[in-house]
Amino acid sequence: MTRTLHWLVLTGVVLLLSACGFHLKGMGSSSRPLPFSSVYVEEGSAQLGPLLRETLLRNDKVVMLSSPKQAEAVVNVLRENQSKEVSTINSGGKVNEYLLSYSATVRTVIGGSPIEPDMQVSVRRYMNYSDSDVLGKEQEENLLWADIRRDAAEQITRRLAYIKRPAAMGTTGPQSLKPANAQPKP
Repeated sequence: MTRTLHWLVLTGVVLLLSACGFHLKGMGSSSRPLPFSSVYVEEGSAQLGPLLRETLLRNDKVVMLSSPKQAEAVVNVLRENQSKEVSTINSGGKVNEYLLSYSATVRTVIGGSPIEPDMQVSVRRYMNYSDSDVLGKEQEENLLWADIRRDAAEQITRRLAYIKRPAAMGTTGPQSLKPANAQPKP
């Protein structure tokens, strides 16, 4: 009796979670469809490019092409920067925590029209540090950098989903991500 009740409760929880749209981080595609069906990713770097490609391919309606000529959208990773800074120190002057910062600049061209300004993504993570576990902390840092780059690729994919196609805008020139009522700074 208790075993049956246990399975019923577990089944109910699973059904409730799936009904509300819950999914594990990194699984499934963006909730919004991408404004293109074919894409080419120009890898300006060997680190973000493959992750961006993998994240875009999670969308069933997007085809990854090997040439930019036939692609509706071209995504170019222009720059990547990563830095590691001391965040906190203890009373003995030893490092307690590091701040890992990562930023990437991406240029997108949809239907031959560049999307301006270039998309900039930044991700930060804090990492506790201890001199007594140097090898373990080195492995943790490598895992954090991989997670940071994966998060940046997912952010780029989510932002791409909110870009309007230039044809829908009725323009042939560059499209801007700035609001239509934005005022220039003096």
